[in-house]
Amino acid sequence: MLPRGVAALVSAAGLCAAGLVLSASGMRLTRILLVAAMLLGGLLLWGTASALWSVNPVRSLVVAARLAGLFAVGLALAAGAGMVAAPRRLTFLLLIGMALGIAMVAIELATAGGLSSLVSDRAYRPTQLNQASISFALLVFPASALLISLGQAIFATLLATATAVTVYVLAGTSAKALLLAGLATGLLLYRARPVVAGATVAISVLVIIAAPLTFARLERVPGLGETADSFKISAGHRLLIWSFAGDRIAERPVTGWGLDASRAIPGGDDPIRPGEPWLPLHPHNAALQVWLELGAPGATLFALLGAIVWGALARVEWPPLFAAAAGASLTIAFIGCFATYGIWQEWWLGTLSFSLFLVLVMARAAGSAALPSDASASKGLLGAPPGHNVKIARPIRMRTITAIAYLTTRVNPSQV
Repeated sequence: MLPRGVAALVSAAGLCAAGLVLSASGMRLTRILLVAAMLLGGLLLWGTASALWSVNPVRSLVVAARLAGLFAVGLALAAGAGMVAAPRRLTFLLLIGMALGIAMVAIELATAGGLSSLVSDRAYRPTQLNQASISFALLVFPASALLISLGQAIFATLLATATAVTVYVLAGTSAKALLLAGLATGLLLYRARPVVAGATVAISVLVIIAAPLTFARLERVPGLGETADSFKISAGHRLLIWSFAGDRIAERPVTGWGLDASRAIPGGDDPIRPGEPWLPLHPHNAALQVWLELGAPGATLFALLGAIVWGALARVEWPPLFAAAAGASLTIAFIGCFATYGIWQEWWLGTLSFSLFLVLVMARAAGSAALPSDASASKGLLGAPPGHNVKIARPIRMRTITAIAYLTTRVNPSQV
């Protein structure tokens, strides 16, 4: 009901995760987290430096400070996901939260804003639940795949159906399209994950680097603008915004106009049509926004960040079904950045960070479900105590004893 509150939620969760990570003895970050931290750090440093030539230097410095905190808590959450003592328990709470969220959305729609009116003075609009629909879309595939891996196919079907119906009942057009895109990519990943994810590494880099030559020129395609307007008036406006952003990128292709300076670009407030300026706050396209504000260096860092995430998906050792579902979620997040929100918006970065954390936690639960089970590991979502990972100790001990016995018989055959 209050999607922008996720910025406060992810900040609190990130502080807890940071405390957990820093208190762990001998904690070492994985290579992918180190590379991600370096890329985010480079993006942050370049964004801070852009205040020197920004058309709105104060705004650039303020946003750089906010991003420093958001990047830090996002990395802390990613690192802390592997240290959660009871991933199944946390996953069970996530599923409860999704069910409550779907119920709250149903009540909100049935009462035309009855719930939100208790905490907000704003008039009810169906579009104010668009952020909720994108959050549902991000989490439904991994959550359903996890339930299947735990032998709960019926509950997985119910969750997927209820979530899909909720997304398609809500007003947000983007979430509907993204859900279909995620499903298609997930199916491809399930059939050939290394190949598909590897190809997506190159595609993601190409999409970001070539954005000023692709997205920014779509408006020039004959008839496309009229077709977009007939589909949805905001779609045609989006093409005009991208075209304007492309023209401004060409003026400063190397340095950009400064971090989060999109709202201050000269001519951005000029009207195209009634109520439609050339650049309302941001280009609604992450690649164009990074190009516009941070130039070629920022776009390169952003492209590398996308590449390492897809590359990690190609190599990760998760159960095939869950890995494909995580790829569907990544597709939704990736494409969502190119069609909807401002890339520096706190609630959007918070949603992406928290969704990544939850997917990593669910991956641990799915991985444990794929291991050989014993009596202590055959419990449901609530049945994983803080030390549930010790269930792999018995196979390890047996392999160790077997190896020792083998070596002993090789050294002294008379004792066989």
